[in-house]
Amino acid sequence: MLTHGNPLGFSAVASHLSISDESFTAVCTGKNGKPDRMGQVQHSRGKRSAHLTFMTSGENSSALAASELLDELTLRAGEMEAINLLAECKESDPAFEEVRHNAFSIYGWETVWQFPAKLPAAEPQEYLWERMTAEDEPNVHTLYQTLVPPLVQTTEPYSGADIHRLISRNNGELSAYVESDSGPNGIYLKPVVHPAAPAPRELLQELARIFQGLGRPVYLQMRSYQAWLTPFLEEIQATSAEHTALLVRHLTLPLLVRSAAARRLPYTQQQTETSASITQKFVEPPK
Repeated sequence: MLTHGNPLGFSAVASHLSISDESFTAVCTGKNGKPDRMGQVQHSRGKRSAHLTFMTSGENSSALAASELLDELTLRAGEMEAINLLAECKESDPAFEEVRHNAFSIYGWETVWQFPAKLPAAEPQEYLWERMTAEDEPNVHTLYQTLVPPLVQTTEPYSGADIHRLISRNNGELSAYVESDSGPNGIYLKPVVHPAAPAPRELLQELARIFQGLGRPVYLQMRSYQAWLTPFLEEIQATSAEHTALLVRHLTLPLLVRSAAARRLPYTQQQTETSASITQKFVEPPK
């Protein structure tokens, strides 16, 4: 199961197996003492979430082996100071149920689309997209809060730091933004488009033209809450590469924190601190 990226070829696989402070690879041995299953987590320093990069399946591997492997990877993710462990998996993959049975829950779905090498003929559109400035940041954050479901926001909170975005306006109002990741194998776009945005087909087509000028394949992430973009992607002859479930295993638990002031409030007004670590000891409040 490849769950974060798609390493192809020996050199790419070897790079994923390299030892560093930002990754940990675990090997589970079988009854014969030989390596049976392998998995890896990666975490970038300062980020909220770690990623389950891949997990192999053994020929005679048991559910217990999968559980032990995932528990070890989860422990290592916590040691890297991640508070979530994320995974992406096709629902047809045998590993999907193994992951689900080991404290991972679905928080969304996504389909990856690839733009065609040659786009359909169209009139060039000017100024559909522009670079985001610091003054646009509050409006981009508001659009994120409006369109992205709360369950996704909890797992993938908005980040305004050091992220370059393109934005699109409609009569002066922000109607879309897109983030991008790039690498030697292509460019990966992550758009958020308001359903009221005018000419979504032209928006997508112009977006593809902008990034195709860099000479690499261009892919687009379409989350389930943006599925209304599907017919417009089909119109410009984009092809869907794969459909995956997005899963998360939380490494923290809510912890009730009461102060002297809070104890004087009605029960319905008391708050929980959602970022408290699971490793913290619960102390009964004084009576």
